[in-house]
Amino acid sequence: MSRVQNADDFLLRFRAIRTDYQDLFATRITAIRAKYTKEAEKDVADQALEAHARAYMINGLLAALNWRLDQKAEDGLPNIFPEVPVLSKQTSTIRFLDYLGLERQTDIPLLIVETKRPNAQLPHILKRGNASHVEIIGLGLAGEHLIGDWDEWLGDLKDYVRSVFERAQKVPDRAVIANGEWLIIFLDPADAFLESGSRDPSRILVFADRSDIERRFNELYQRLEYEQILGKTRALTPVELPFFIAPEAVDSAIHGLRLRYIAVPRIYNNSPVVNVAPVVFIHSRYGSWLRIEAPPLDFELPHQSDQLPQHLNYVDQAAKDLLARVNACLGTSFQAVPIQTHYADEAAFESLQGVIECQENDYLVVTGDKTHYLLSTPSVSNCPYHDWAACNRQSVPSNPGPIMIRSVSPRSFFISEELHHCAHRDVTAAKATSINSTNRTRCGPRSGLDGQAFCEIWRFEQHLCCRTCVFEEVCTKATVFQLPCQR
Repeated sequence: MSRVQNADDFLLRFRAIRTDYQDLFATRITAIRAKYTKEAEKDVADQALEAHARAYMINGLLAALNWRLDQKAEDGLPNIFPEVPVLSKQTSTIRFLDYLGLERQTDIPLLIVETKRPNAQLPHILKRGNASHVEIIGLGLAGEHLIGDWDEWLGDLKDYVRSVFERAQKVPDRAVIANGEWLIIFLDPADAFLESGSRDPSRILVFADRSDIERRFNELYQRLEYEQILGKTRALTPVELPFFIAPEAVDSAIHGLRLRYIAVPRIYNNSPVVNVAPVVFIHSRYGSWLRIEAPPLDFELPHQSDQLPQHLNYVDQAAKDLLARVNACLGTSFQAVPIQTHYADEAAFESLQGVIECQENDYLVVTGDKTHYLLSTPSVSNCPYHDWAACNRQSVPSNPGPIMIRSVSPRSFFISEELHHCAHRDVTAAKATSINSTNRTRCGPRSGLDGQAFCEIWRFEQHLCCRTCVFEEVCTKATVFQLPCQR
């Protein structure tokens, strides 16, 4: 299922969910249950289980808001999970959240969804017949008794929010109770459910039925869609860019890559496959970055060394074409900022570090005014340390031995004797040394956290010759990092 791009798409998806359920699933479910329970069809319909609402209505509604249970590997990880166990803060037992929505890259909790049976009613309260649903829920949060199961349901949601906060040290951005017909959104779960909250009813939205959802579809989309909650803009195509930023608000641009590392099983060993796609990052004068891509164009790093120059040329042309399209759409003429300039800008680097692992084996790599993380040739010529045998003769070979095939462990796409390979023991050791609070100042700007390797690209390449790496000029400025080959 493709990503829902806007509130209009959401409305169309929501209407399709309703139609499919009413015309296809509900009739079929009723017939099956009548057959196997010997109940009258009208009675069976009244006893529809919570699971049906979840499977046919809630799942579809969440998917239409880009909360996906079924992401393919190439699309990224799912961002919502059903039946998530959590240690209850209230009871110290394991309880299960119907759905927990997470930020894909960090697993930060964003959304809790509780589902109720389809015939469950919105809350009521005695002697307050003119109170709105929002007011009634606010009173229930404040401790007044609500009719039916709502005291228990609000208590459960309070426990879930507090329990997630206890474990993740972050309150989810939204909490929802829904039954496939009506839907309640707590826009500020901390205010609604934490002890310090004020229980402000203005931070609660109630959609009373499906017609109400259709009438206020844009409000629902803006408040509950994945990227709207996340507060981050997805990757854009050049033609979309003017809708997200005014040309006068852009102050710079820089080249980058999306990089996916794949370990392909072979009979005797695994073989690395590296795919790259050009990216342009543009920087707002207000400090934010936007990422522009040109799907579905990508390029596989060739295993035949004589094909590498052609690969680099193809990527270079595609990257320059992408920047030209960005400039054309914005009416600007930006040139890409050099990598060393980006690293020297503390604020810019803090918000867009050189290498970002979006998810396992999927990276964003900033390349500056270059268009690849690989340079075509070493910046130092006639270096003997590309060859493991030459290093061995000087008693500085990398361990445990020469890398003669493209390797997943260690991660070395290039092999001994190729100009992009480094076989020097001391270089490998220095690149592998971890950053920490003691040496970080001497290491200079680094993408890694304390405990991670000094080398910016260590997670997908460990034996690349530093003189053929786009980060060479950045890394060699660090006082702790010295290369045996000299300019």
